[in-house]
Amino acid sequence: MTALRAAFIAFLCLAIAGSANARTPTPTTTPTPIPTAGPTATAWPSQSSEFAGSVWVNAHIVVDRGVTAMIGNTVCATAPPPYITPPGAGGPVLSISVPSQEVSPGCGYEGAVVTFLVGDQRVSQTAVWHAGTLQGLELIIGPPFANFITITGAEVDNALRAGEKLVPYVGGKACGYGGVVYSSEQEPGCGVEGSQITFKLLDAEGNVVAVANQTAAWYAWDGNYDHAPRLNLTFTPAGGITMPGTGTGGATEYEASTWGRLSLLLGLAGLASALAAFQLRGRTPTR
Repeated sequence: MTALRAAFIAFLCLAIAGSANARTPTPTTTPTPIPTAGPTATAWPSQSSEFAGSVWVNAHIVVDRGVTAMIGNTVCATAPPPYITPPGAGGPVLSISVPSQEVSPGCGYEGAVVTFLVGDQRVSQTAVWHAGTLQGLELIIGPPFANFITITGAEVDNALRAGEKLVPYVGGKACGYGGVVYSSEQEPGCGVEGSQITFKLLDAEGNVVAVANQTAAWYAWDGNYDHAPRLNLTFTPAGGITMPGTGTGGATEYEASTWGRLSLLLGLAGLASALAAFQLRGRTPTR
């Protein structure tokens, strides 16, 4: 969360600085606003639509699959592995840039639907091409799975760092890791729509150390982090004594990775804002 707040503050500062630098000294002159569209409000100074995120295979993030972006039957961009690993991103991040039709005939135009292949397999996730934007992208292959952003307290966070594990259960069956919960298609006996999930803390030998006081219902994740429920988990140890400091801070390794990726997107968006402001400063106002 600290990385996210820092990236967001940096983004706001850059955006404010860009707005101030873009003012014209002549009161009678009105600068032409930069048109923005799509899922972000930040102009990206290029004739492309940028995407960053992850590839999931069987409910696990992988880094060994090439990705192809297409508009219609035209191949517009490829991203071979290995993916980039920016500092603080929590792991490798897929990055792919889809050019405009002016740059590459048959490619991007406003509102075009971008489809993706992972290896030679088409995925169900699509995106909409918008000039000069950066969008999150999670591509999923394999059976559906649920995805929760799990938040724990300092004591549980320290236990996880020491080697204990947060494991979701459906009934008495372990069905995933962290906030990722397998479906019955992937593991018989695991999640179907509406299944109740219990989260347990296990030690290195697989013994249950504590059980979360909160439960959740299983629903397939569509690859959009805005649709991934947030769970603020508190725990009661197997002995029944309430664990102090839980649910008030810290993050599981999985959540730290997730927020690292979102921080990366905000950081890139802040850079785009600064570059757009720099371009505005060089413009000559017209009367």
